[in-house]
Amino acid sequence: MGLIDFKTLALAISLTLILTLGTALFWKRIYRKGFPNLFLRLFLIILCQVLAISSVGLAVNRSNGFFETWSDLFGSGSNYTSVATTDSQLARISSADIKKGTHLPSGAVAIRDVITGRSSGVSNMVYLYLPKSALSHVNSGTAFDYAHYQVVEFLTGFPSQPVMWFKVMQIDKEIANYNASHPTREIIGVFPQINLAGNYDLECMDLPHGKPKAETWLSTDMRAYLDKRLGTMVQKWSLLGLSTGGWCSAMLSIKHPDLYSKAISIAGYYRPALPLTDPIALQNWAKKAYALDQFEKKLTQKMRMYLVASLGDRYSIKETRKFLALSHPNLDIKYHEIKSGGHNPHVWVAVLKPALGWL
Repeated sequence: MGLIDFKTLALAISLTLILTLGTALFWKRIYRKGFPNLFLRLFLIILCQVLAISSVGLAVNRSNGFFETWSDLFGSGSNYTSVATTDSQLARISSADIKKGTHLPSGAVAIRDVITGRSSGVSNMVYLYLPKSALSHVNSGTAFDYAHYQVVEFLTGFPSQPVMWFKVMQIDKEIANYNASHPTREIIGVFPQINLAGNYDLECMDLPHGKPKAETWLSTDMRAYLDKRLGTMVQKWSLLGLSTGGWCSAMLSIKHPDLYSKAISIAGYYRPALPLTDPIALQNWAKKAYALDQFEKKLTQKMRMYLVASLGDRYSIKETRKFLALSHPNLDIKYHEIKSGGHNPHVWVAVLKPALGWL
């Protein structure tokens, strides 16, 4: 059972209730004089509390989609090397792929692939979201009218998993509503894993010293992946990121204007925020190597950006206002400020509609 499965949460709650009620009901029978019995009773009390706290933790994790597997939780990450499909093995989406995918309420399908990025060498997962109209092309064998679609790459925060978009952010509903209102510019979604190193936050960068090349994986490799799965779509993509994904969205769009034309950053920030436990030299390197102003200066046409921050989200609002206070002659920025709410997905769900509408 996975960490976000309801069965896991139900089991934890059941064990908590059974042990707590059992301890309360049979306390007199358990009681004996002496230190061994005292330690037994203390152990039972502590175990009840541990189970209760674990149940709360599982509920919070399930609600926010932080960790999908036990290996994610304990920081080892999942090793996909042996099961990943290489670039040369990737085939066009087929009817069989659609049958095996996750069928969503809107009629869309989310197809989970595990791939090895040719440029980054990273082996990990990506979800491809195909709206109902795109499925008809695949099932009938007819050619895609690529001008009918636009591609949006969705980036989570840290720690989090791509599946949180579907379980927490209700992205299927939001995309379906958008597509119904924009039948000539429907969204195809790409949902890659951005957390590639267990509990270590890469900040979507290509860090030195053998760290996974997150930037290359999210940009060059995702483009190559979609070209293989759907055929070459000669268009620039949009990015939509949450929290750390907001930073990634802003950074990738400004650094790769050849791949992206628009970026949405919800509750994001605008400079790399490596863990404070990292060596000072590495932190200083990241701040210099990924300073956005140096990439802004190289833009030959304005990059469109939609920024969202909440007054109750102290870090994001502070960093967003700092970024907005600077001169950005090569950026076309629209800013949406939320009057209340902290740093959590339940605040962000409400701004998905206007954010997607901005596209």
